[in-house]
Amino acid sequence: MKTVYKATRRDKNALLRDIKPGTKLYVINEHAPISDPRHKGVDGGPGRTYSPWVVSNERMPFTGNIIARTPLHDGFEPVESLLAKEREIHTVKPPYPMRGPEPHSSYSVEAYLAARDVAERHAEEAAAAMSRRYAAAR
Repeated sequence: MKTVYKATRRDKNALLRDIKPGTKLYVINEHAPISDPRHKGVDGGPGRTYSPWVVSNERMPFTGNIIARTPLHDGFEPVESLLAKEREIHTVKPPYPMRGPEPHSSYSVEAYLAARDVAERHAEEAAAAMSRRYAAAR
């Protein structure tokens, strides 16, 4: 299994051949850093974050495309569409922070960092549980 699949016909076919239910996929999100004067100790947000996706054992009704689900917002997307939309899918966890909560005006720096850590831990646990559930249902 490759570590990065790009939006080419060859990589799309390789991805669809290599994935199995329960496989974790990662998408890198590009963000414009925003500086917030209310939070001096928190950077305005990293330029890149990642979103985890888990390959399910479900398929789209008419096309039969394999569905991937994300634990961040309980969304789903066909793997082919996800690759076409995001242009790259990674199979190894990127070194960036997970896409998480935005800083709220009433959060202190410590509270924001703690909330971000809790959200990341929760999403990783949810992704692992989804992965186990789909892998067991093969």
